[in-house]
Parts: sequence; structure tokens; C-alpha cells
Amino acid sequence: MPIQVFPWPPVGALGGEWTQIAPTARLRSGLTGRDQMQASQPRRRIATVVVSALAAGRMGAGYCETLKQILDGGIHAVRLQSSPINWWLDELQRQGETMNANPLAWRAGSGPNPLAYQAGSGPNPLNWYSGLVVRGGVPVAAGAWVHLPAWGLPGNAIVGRPGDFIRIYDLADSAVSEIARLMRPAATNSAGEVTLKLDRMPSISNGRISMAGQDEAVFRVEGALPRAVQPVSGDWSYTWNFREVFAEEVGGFQERPNTWT
Repeated sequence: MPIQVFPWPPVGALGGEWTQIAPTARLRSGLTGRDQMQASQPRRRIATVVVSALAAGRMGAGYCETLKQILDGGIHAVRLQSSPINWWLDELQRQGETMNANPLAWRAGSGPNPLAYQAGSGPNPLNWYSGLVVRGGVPVAAGAWVHLPAWGLPGNAIVGRPGDFIRIYDLADSAVSEIARLMRPAATNSAGEVTLKLDRMPSISNGRISMAGQDEAVFRVEGALPRAVQPVSGDWSYTWNFREVFAEEVGGFQERPNTWT
């Protein structure tokens, strides 16, 4: 039977961690005496989120207690996006519209002006965006890593740091995207161009890049559900510890996308 997967509630965070573990087993050969190490379990993401009770409208405690209830003791799961890997103030800058264009859905209108274009779905979609569109070229293997040319960025600026995630979108379908991670600092030239060094080979070429793309996965609570004591004055917090879970381990996922709206 599948487990339910809830979105993370709109709470304010005091801190967070997004990392991964790769459990290994160490073996010693009885014939040669050599040590061997091999993966003993799948690689998994591990996440921690410290939630403020008073941030975001003083609703953090209520959201946390409600989330604890619907997780049913930890049986069910949440879908999380990654917290900033490097300094969060730098990440705020990377989230601006100069590095992340937001797509707009438009269609040919049938009102008084037949040449007008109106928001919504329709037979004549156009690729319109708010913000500056960052384009990527064709990824090329460079030894064990990958080089991806990018342009349309602010000139003479550091637009990414090692460990930061980017998201690459298919220009023909914004619902199709994939994540990659930067392996070195990304500093543009005066024309706003840079060659990104990535940890993997993306399957999308000549796509649109979001420089503040977030990693994403499904998690169960690791250990006991968090508790928090409200003081007489001041803020208090809930510390959530999560461990990634895979669909094949639990019989599938049943998404609950509109839980908090």
C-alpha cells in the first residue's frame, strides 16, 4: 500500500541542512589481505529543518503540530526542497529574476483585439517569461565531469559556488527539468557568459537554466517526531530530522499537493 506524501508547510526556518550519505561495507580478503569497500545501501539524502514558531505570521507551531498529526507517527512522508548549501544571503541574490526567469502561459486571444495574447492555456502557446532568461548550450564531457556553457547572466559576477544546485528546463516543455550541481565557482565575463562545471551529464541541451534551482526528494522523519516547549516570552522551535525514502521501498507514493491551501 502506498504512503501519503505531503508538501512541506509554509513555515519560517531558523536553519537547515541538506546532505547525503552513502553507507559502505568494509571487507578484507582472506587470500590477499587487502581491504575492499563497497556500497552497502543506496545513497540517500538527509535533511534537517529548524522551524520557528513565530516566523511567517506566528503559525509555525500550528503547522508543525498539524504535520505531526497527518504523518501518523512517521508512517507518511513529506516532499522537501533543498535548503541553501552556501551562505543563505548569497542564495537570496541567486534567487532574483536576473538569474531565474519565471515562465508565463499565454494564448492567442479571441476578444475585441484578435492580435491580443491573454493568460491561460490554449492552442497557440508562446514562450514568455518574467525576468531575464538564462540559456544553456550543449553539455560536453570534460574528464569525469561536464562543462555547460551558459549566457544571459549578470556580467562580471559570481553567479554560483561549489555545491550550489541549478535546474535545467526543456525549452519546449517547462514541466521537464533536471538538477545538476556546480563543481567550482561560476564567475561570468563582461558579457554575462560562463562555463559551468557540473557533477553529472544532463540530458537536456540548449535549455533554460535556473541558477537557484533546488534539489528535491521525499523524506520520512528519522527518529521521534519533534516536540517543543513554548516559553513565557520569545520564540521557540521544532527541529525536524529527515531521511530520504524511495517509492519502491514503501509500495509507492500518493501525493497530497493541496494540503496547505
